[in-house]
Amino acid sequence: MSRVGRCAGLGMIAILLVTLGPVIRRPLAAQVRGQHWEVIPETDSATVGDTVTLRFRLHLDERDLLFDTIPRPAASTPDWVRVLQVDKLQRDSNRIFVGRARIAFYRTGRQPVPIFELPFMRSVKGLSRGTLPSDTASVEIVPLIADPSSATLRDIKEPPPPRGPGALVLVAGAAALLAAGWITWRVRRGHAPQPAPAAAPEGPPPAPPDPYEIAVARLAAVERERWSERDVARHYQAVTDALRDYLESRGVPARERTTSELRWMLPSGLLSDRTGGRFEDVFGDADLVKFARWRPDPGTAGAFLAEARELLADWSAARPAEKAVADAIR
Repeated sequence: MSRVGRCAGLGMIAILLVTLGPVIRRPLAAQVRGQHWEVIPETDSATVGDTVTLRFRLHLDERDLLFDTIPRPAASTPDWVRVLQVDKLQRDSNRIFVGRARIAFYRTGRQPVPIFELPFMRSVKGLSRGTLPSDTASVEIVPLIADPSSATLRDIKEPPPPRGPGALVLVAGAAALLAAGWITWRVRRGHAPQPAPAAAPEGPPPAPPDPYEIAVARLAAVERERWSERDVARHYQAVTDALRDYLESRGVPARERTTSELRWMLPSGLLSDRTGGRFEDVFGDADLVKFARWRPDPGTAGAFLAEARELLADWSAARPAEKAVADAIR
């Protein structure tokens, strides 16, 4: 092929790439014709940790059908974004789906709102299932402190995995093999092993410690250490650690969850009207101290500890009620 022919072929390839590039790069979840999902923040500016309300307006084609009406984030949200609540979409008189979501940001500057999505189908053109993403939006987040350059997020490190009993099992197995070999050697030499003394009867095993009493003792230890005056960040961390460990003892995996994730997985009995408000106050203030470097005075930190005690008491009181309901269902 001549040089002119090769140049002409390369030119045709370049034209095809330019023409088809937008089509190739277009995501499969893009909005199709007849759809429009508006995301409208009710405020253009908010403070770190403040609740930002988003309004949803979803226009669908008359041939579309939603599989679900509760929007979900399209991807995992970063650590500095909290999805606090997402309401179910309702259809108004104009056949438009409307709803709200509440989120919070813990990093300053212009922050993008998470993209939400919904599964849908279209009754024609063979689209049996697709994903409808929302529009993009952003909110300006201003700091709580005078010097925003120092308000950086600390790294969130995963707790080290617990050590398993493998080493102890190996040691015990080796000891048993040695004992069996020694007994066999004595028998072969004509010396019967001495009978082992009869074991004394064991009493009933001690009752396991109550998780509520353990949590109360830990909160009392925090108060005795006076961390609210010496290191307020450690004070808030120690209080929330005691609450999370109490939830772990009741079967809720709370140690490795963010506040929003923990809110979604808590049983309904632990998020009643009063208890839910205390949960938001305690863990919301703890997030401000941890992520936004808010440093409250000792009086505020003492009130935080008292609120945590009340929340713990509410959780403990809700446990017998939950057990009674479960027994009644069985």
